[in-house]
Amino acid sequence: MKKFDLVILLILTLVISACSALDGSTGSDLLTDSPNNEAPTSNQVEETLENIDDSTATSNPPNENTQPAETTRTPTITPTPDPLGNLYDCQMKLEFTSGPLASQSTNFTVLGEDYFTDKGDKFEMGKGTGIYYEPQRYFILHSSYIREIIDRPLEAEFIRKYLESWGQAGPQTIQANIDALIGSQAIWKCEGGSSFTTEINGVVRLSHEASNRLWLEPLTIPDILADREGLVSEWVGGIEIEDESRFLLGFCGWGPESLGEERYTYYRYLVSFDVLDIYR
Repeated sequence: MKKFDLVILLILTLVISACSALDGSTGSDLLTDSPNNEAPTSNQVEETLENIDDSTATSNPPNENTQPAETTRTPTITPTPDPLGNLYDCQMKLEFTSGPLASQSTNFTVLGEDYFTDKGDKFEMGKGTGIYYEPQRYFILHSSYIREIIDRPLEAEFIRKYLESWGQAGPQTIQANIDALIGSQAIWKCEGGSSFTTEINGVVRLSHEASNRLWLEPLTIPDILADREGLVSEWVGGIEIEDESRFLLGFCGWGPESLGEERYTYYRYLVSFDVLDIYR
């Protein structure tokens, strides 16, 4: 009987042990969030982040050949100096060396830049002065005469007289004289400064209307030449409208005798020169 009780007790013990093992294995199938069925510790999180940083650094290594961005510098523009030098306040001599005016010359004082802020009487007839506009390389001289016991010719009178005599020459005669003058050479000598050889490449007589505009707007010569304002019959000859290398000389031409004293400034001439040589 005792043996029977021991056998029964042994069977019950085996059954209870088998149920406990089954419950444990069933529970393990439901835990799938972590491979070890445990939440990651803080140390594991830090190790994971470090691994990510290391991976990123490895996959995107710094480019050792990358050059720093270059700084763009704006170039400084320096104006090109006029090869003729500073002609203001110059004692100038103009002498023709060839053509119909060969050996004829004139002398004058180039007014300083202060003339443009304080004109006064600096350019009055008889003072022997000339105006110079450097940007256009444009000289202005007086023509005609100063009435004295013996009339005294002004600075550009010898050129004007050659072109139109006493103001009675017609357009055809003036044009023929212009044609003969083209190609003439002249030397400009600035005392204590530069000297340069020039050659006439064109001459134009402006109409009365355009002549007035030229006196008032000396910096707009290309526009004045292009517009050709006034009577067509009063325009004689011609020069290039745009020519930055030229050298210009302007002076008055005579108009009809019926105008009286006003005739002596009725027209204006522009003589255009090429600069051939410059001497220092």
